[in-house]
Amino acid sequence: MNDELKLGSAILACCCFMWFYAIPNHIKGPQAALYPKSLIIAMAMISLMILIKGIRSRKNGGQEEKWTLLNEASVKALLVVPIMAVYIFLIDIVGFYTITFVFIILFMLCFGARRPLSICLYSALLPAIIYLVIGKLLSFPFPAGILF
Repeated sequence: MNDELKLGSAILACCCFMWFYAIPNHIKGPQAALYPKSLIIAMAMISLMILIKGIRSRKNGGQEEKWTLLNEASVKALLVVPIMAVYIFLIDIVGFYTITFVFIILFMLCFGARRPLSICLYSALLPAIIYLVIGKLLSFPFPAGILF
């Protein structure tokens, strides 16, 4: 089973869980459920496209790789959860903009970015854009932390 089949099946299973269990039991009213249901439909369509791509690559004689539970990509994806937990914990302590700058650098390095210019630009521009659009334009306050 190739990665596309595994990923598409997992996303589709999550969509089914949310559609048949989570939304009916936790969201009351059809208007409140409209946005989550539309997101689930979009996710299901994307997962079906991923499944179709996996089936086509398998039928076209895609290389049959040895199945492993944890390959390099899945280990990187599993690293996201503890990194995000630390990020959320440190937002109030250090401050949103500072910790976002640091964690964008960590994520980019974790997922293979190696060009220092792009790492510096993205990690500086994203918090700046969030500050301008959400902080100033929409007047939404972010945690300041000890540095600001």
